[in-house]
Amino acid sequence: MQKNIKAVIATLLVGAAVVGGNAHAQSAEVYGSVGTEGIGAGLGYSFNRYTNVRAEVDGFALSHDFTAGDLSYDGKVKLLHGALLGDFFPAPAVFPIRLTAGILVGDDRVDATASSMNGTYTLNGVTVPAGGETINARLRFPTVRPYLGFGFGHNPSTKGLSVAFDAGVAFGKPRVSFDVPANIASAAGQENVDAEQQSLQDKANRLKVYPIVKLAVTYRF
Repeated sequence: MQKNIKAVIATLLVGAAVVGGNAHAQSAEVYGSVGTEGIGAGLGYSFNRYTNVRAEVDGFALSHDFTAGDLSYDGKVKLLHGALLGDFFPAPAVFPIRLTAGILVGDDRVDATASSMNGTYTLNGVTVPAGGETINARLRFPTVRPYLGFGFGHNPSTKGLSVAFDAGVAFGKPRVSFDVPANIASAAGQENVDAEQQSLQDKANRLKVYPIVKLAVTYRF
């Protein structure tokens, strides 16, 4: 699947470069956006009415509690990444829908601390004393993730103020690190620690396809 995604991205970007290479540059744009990536800002540059390239930065931070296995976590979501995107308008004179492909580059992650209940932790059904120590976990997305989507707006032919909409997905399975203090791991048993880590990884696997939906206000010069 990854090979197919990379092939689609390469085809779109190379196609944009080939078509764009046969015409002079038309215009540039600046924009601000908000959506499932948080708040963003970007720059765009069109080669002709069929192609556009964009670079942007998006991010947000929030607290989010969740459970995995027998543990409850206090989580902090931190998304901060840049994006390099290529837009292709197949038939701009007929309809304004565009195809977009590119990559996200950054350090998107979730840092989490397991909640201790009455001074104890329960790992895979086994309850052990916390001993004043803390179980920590981290879910980290790949540094580079491919993106595929569609939308309207960012149109090279539209000058001045306008709006744009994007909908797509970023691909990349988060890696899980699970930090259990030695005395807790010893009391619970390594097999139960491993079971809890696997439960957390199973939860993280659901995020390997991250939906991106956003609305932008743009100005094209």
